[in-house]
Amino acid sequence: MQKTLIGAIASHDSVRKNVEFSTILRLLYETDKDLLSEFHFLMTRGTFNRCVLGKDVGDFQEAGQLTGLESPVREFMIENTTILPRNRDGGVILLSNLMVKKRCSLLWTFLTPTTTHWMNPELLALIRLSDVWRAKRLLNYGSVEEWFTREASRDRNRRLQPIPPEFKLADGSLHKAVPSSNGATKIEFPRNSVSYSRQSFGDKTIALIAHDEMKPRMIEFCVDFEFELARFKRILTTGTTGKKIMDATSMLKDRIVPLNSGPLGGDIEIAVEVLFDQCDVIIFFVDPLHPHPHTDDIRVVFAAAMRTPTVRVLANEMQAREWMDRVVRESE
Repeated sequence: MQKTLIGAIASHDSVRKNVEFSTILRLLYETDKDLLSEFHFLMTRGTFNRCVLGKDVGDFQEAGQLTGLESPVREFMIENTTILPRNRDGGVILLSNLMVKKRCSLLWTFLTPTTTHWMNPELLALIRLSDVWRAKRLLNYGSVEEWFTREASRDRNRRLQPIPPEFKLADGSLHKAVPSSNGATKIEFPRNSVSYSRQSFGDKTIALIAHDEMKPRMIEFCVDFEFELARFKRILTTGTTGKKIMDATSMLKDRIVPLNSGPLGGDIEIAVEVLFDQCDVIIFFVDPLHPHPHTDDIRVVFAAAMRTPTVRVLANEMQAREWMDRVVRESE
């Protein structure tokens, strides 16, 4: 079975936006549930719990303001939704990656400008990447209603994806959605890190990222530590950095896994590798003196590392050179 994927987010700190989201789902179901069933939703666990199940809503629940959906709309949405991890656990990063992979065709962002939640770097990166990869982004009740009336019948065949969704990592491994206790399907990041068992550098994956102004220094770094980098199992790189490294070295070609450039989502791809416990070290030559259009994506990489207890981040050249010299070289 294949369907068009819709990513949906509702602000965790706005009663009005959560009610608005639940209301539009109810309306679309009552208008044409057969057409709605042509789509499959991707929601973070918080959005799903609040807007579909009417639970896990904290003060909202105590005030009786959020009740979720009633049957049979609730059962319909459970059947047609895959739950991503909570925003705080990296679910928005995963949704951003699905945008980068051109898997998710539409994005519904029920956010409020009256709180700071919508300025979260992970949400800003998601919104930017939805525009980069030409996903339709709908911001409110009215835009969703008009889209459903005038465009949904055509969009139901837009970038069809297998259901339940599958998620492919850089090493080719697939993470499939599995049944959740509430009846929906879910995709989760590993709870128990396996990277603790990867003691040998030959089992580890390292990511190399450099801003444009820092690429020459990254190439020089890779030439200086070519033998040490060749000890790693895989080298993840963004954009043209990987090609430049391959051109400048002779031992790293078979280990480099090139991803998108940073502005096109390469940083997000590396962040997801970290969250799936598939990356052990990040060397990021950040240019601190020039602005970048994807600054929020850069922050997402660091946020992913903060969520993962074992990944090592080396964010400047001095630190990276000392680590290569004192840790990798001396372990030979």
